Amino acid sequence: MATQKLNAEQYAATDTKTAGIFLVYAGKEDKDTAQHFYGDDYEVKTGVKGKALEDETFRVWKNVVKTMWETKREEMKLREDNDGIRSKFRASTPSQIIIRNKKGDLVKEYILDESVWAKIGLIPTKKDLERLQDKNREYNKELFKATKASFDALGFRVNLKEKTAVEVALDNAAIEATAEIAVTENAETPELALAEETAA
Repeated sequence: MATQKLNAEQYAATDTKTAGIFLVYAGKEDKDTAQHFYGDDYEVKTGVKGKALEDETFRVWKNVVKTMWETKREEMKLREDNDGIRSKFRASTPSQIIIRNKKGDLVKEYILDESVWAKIGLIPTKKDLERLQDKNREYNKELFKATKASFDALGFRVNLKEKTAVEVALDNAAIEATAEIAVTENAETPELALAEETAA
């Protein structure tokens, strides 16, 4: 397993069939940069479908979050003796996350600049680290919860331009009801007019 930071030129030159997970960060003039995670821990196995694919995607995502959390913990320890030490991981939320399997086929793509979340908590906060001093059962439990929360947030979308299936069905029902009323009114109008003429 490994990870590398890609500048705009490197990311632009990356093959679109490259396996692993890309955290893409929006740059000026469409010059995006990325953090690429690759190797067995970060690559979805091929040939899995349905619930197994969801579980496998969660596995690789958990490994990304775990890498960031453990790197941050180690960074905090090292900075006690050398405050100039920093990891290559960014605290900001990427604009896009691309997950590809070992063959390079797209498994998931999350467009986060369309999401309501400004951050999805990839890097643990100081409060997180203070709460979890030792790598023990409680740490692993909290790591799992943090991974699940970010995974759930990735699937959350608010798009005012798109309607849900229920909203579309209600709209169609309203259109049909309006059409029926119009047909009924048109059918009744001649009879009503004739009745009024006769009465006159």
